[in-house]
Amino acid sequence: MSGLDEGAIVEAVDICRDYPAKDGDVVQALSNCSLSVEVGEFVTVVGPSGCGKSTLLNILGCLDRASRGRYRLAGRSIDGLSTRDWEKVRRRQVGFLFQDAGLIDGLSALANVTLALEYRGRPAAERNRVGRRLLEEMGLGGRTNQPVERLSGGERQRAALARILAISPPLLICDEPTASLDEDNSIRVVEILNDLCARGHTVVCASHDPLVIQAASRVVTMARGRIVGSDA
Repeated sequence: MSGLDEGAIVEAVDICRDYPAKDGDVVQALSNCSLSVEVGEFVTVVGPSGCGKSTLLNILGCLDRASRGRYRLAGRSIDGLSTRDWEKVRRRQVGFLFQDAGLIDGLSALANVTLALEYRGRPAAERNRVGRRLLEEMGLGGRTNQPVERLSGGERQRAALARILAISPPLLICDEPTASLDEDNSIRVVEILNDLCARGHTVVCASHDPLVIQAASRVVTMARGRIVGSDA
């Protein structure tokens, strides 16, 4: 890939990520990884544990910076941004779904969803209306006031998806989102991710789950810190 693709929401070119080793040497977690993802794609990244999947997703989601290479998200170059501007891009453009859902225990499902809207200064009435609607869409209409620690694993993941939808990010980064779920809940989460793509969101997901892999519009294979294949 010689240049940046003007039509891509994610465009990474020759991304490398180095970490210092204890002996003073350098460990290269990613080596010259190039990936272009179009709006509405569902891309699943596969490969053995330790191959660099999570490292790549962290860079694409602006949780980490590349050591070298070029990266543009939603048409904006990320290279050289100040930490403040870099974090602003992440908050506006990216939502995250992790294996543990990342909800705040002690708060209700509704409070977890509306918290993201509170940070954006939305009025309380609007926050509650949007939060209840999204939880209803996720099949959690009867669980809105339940503390999230009382929800099942599948319910927690759906509550996390409702929280993401509250801010409606263009890009959704998922790292093993179904790893702790049973088959029925995994199917439900995959259906929601597919629906998000149909509505114009973009999903980039690392997973070992055959359900997630089969649902993807494209599968990207990694090995030893490199992208070694991409199949539609």
